[in-house]
Amino acid sequence: ANDLPVQVEAQLQVMQKLEEKQLPEHPGTMEKELSLHLQGLELHKRKVMEAAQLAKDLRVQGEHIQARLQKLQVCAAGNQEAKAKESLSLKRAQ
Repeated sequence: ANDLPVQVEAQLQVMQKLEEKQLPEHPGTMEKELSLHLQGLELHKRKVMEAAQLAKDLRVQGEHIQARLQKLQVCAAGNQEAKAKESLSLKRAQ
């Protein structure tokens, strides 16, 4: 019955030692690590913003291309219609 408190105490000591190992030895090390993490976050944030802007630019460019394509299709359809009329006129003239 007395074994349980001893085991719990031993486990707590092991956990405490593991936590101490994970803590940096120098107080400034945590600040440096935090600073590096913050720099990393800022870099990722900037990259996300750049990617969002690029996506927006590409979407606008795609819309312009789509509009131009539609104009070309209308023009091509008009040319086909004109050639068909011309062809019909030539057949009648023969």
